Amino acid sequence: MPPHGSRAATLARAYGLRATATALQSGLRGGESGIEDAAWDEYLDACEQTARSLSDDYDAIVLHDAAVGLAAGSEAPTAWRLHEDASEPESESLARAVGLAETCAAVLVPHPSFAPEALSNGRLRVAPPGIDPLDARNLQLEARLPGRVVRPLGVDLERPFCLQVLELDRWDDPHAAIDAFRLAKEEEPDLQLVLAALLDRAATESWQAAKEVSDYAQDTGGVLLLTTYEGLGSLEVGALLLLARAVIERSLREGFELAPFEALWKRTPVVGGLPLAIRDGVDGFLAPDADEAAAHLVELVRDPGLAIEMGRAGRERVREHFLVTAALERELRALADSLRAR
Repeated sequence: MPPHGSRAATLARAYGLRATATALQSGLRGGESGIEDAAWDEYLDACEQTARSLSDDYDAIVLHDAAVGLAAGSEAPTAWRLHEDASEPESESLARAVGLAETCAAVLVPHPSFAPEALSNGRLRVAPPGIDPLDARNLQLEARLPGRVVRPLGVDLERPFCLQVLELDRWDDPHAAIDAFRLAKEEEPDLQLVLAALLDRAATESWQAAKEVSDYAQDTGGVLLLTTYEGLGSLEVGALLLLARAVIERSLREGFELAPFEALWKRTPVVGGLPLAIRDGVDGFLAPDADEAAAHLVELVRDPGLAIEMGRAGRERVREHFLVTAALERELRALADSLRAR
């Protein structure tokens, strides 16, 4: 067993590498990365060592988001899968990512608008991802099970509720969801808002964010913040998605989030989000501000038939275009085109 000091140094290095990767991803979304040159060099060195430990008999290796650092030492053809909206990135993060992307055979993005001009070259390929219908949160549950799962969490199933699924990072915007809910509740006093966040137990900033959100909502009745601490897991999130009258999608800078597609798969309409995910008036409402979002929440509460119709339309669209099977086909075609060109 290594000495305590050695173990502590290993943990500190691992934390530092993770922090650098997270900062790079944040910078690509437009935040301030604050990555020092020494930390970046250590990250690249660790990525190169990891990449060289992989065998070289793969046809291609797909690197997701901040894992693009592994491109520095990969012997096999690599593709960079970028889920974030990097159309307005921090210049420093973009320069670092572009330097790595130049060694990749392809850059895969969900939509051309997500890529900055520096990445819009011959290697750019469009391949939207999809959801896994066999994941615990996407499973079709036996009729009475969702209620049994949700009721112990404190949700009143005799009253309608809307739901926001959160990551509680700097990009989610639960405050906007709470503001819209407050307006909707003036028209529909029985309405509830459930904020569901699966937290990383090791990420203290997530727990701090949960406390801040709780403080923001403390004067508003009917708001329920559920986290891992209250026993929330993937099965519980799936049950909430199924039982909610509507899912609210609000963030400060949206990437290609899978949460709206998971909601539609459960036949639940979405209020907010991007036109890439939501067809306005068909399977949800885009609702760019709190007033519009509140009006549509009230509309869906008062017209359950409309919510059912929109949910059905959304599920069919997800079934046709946004399951992992369709996503895999898109990705394989994009990789094949890139490898042929290479």
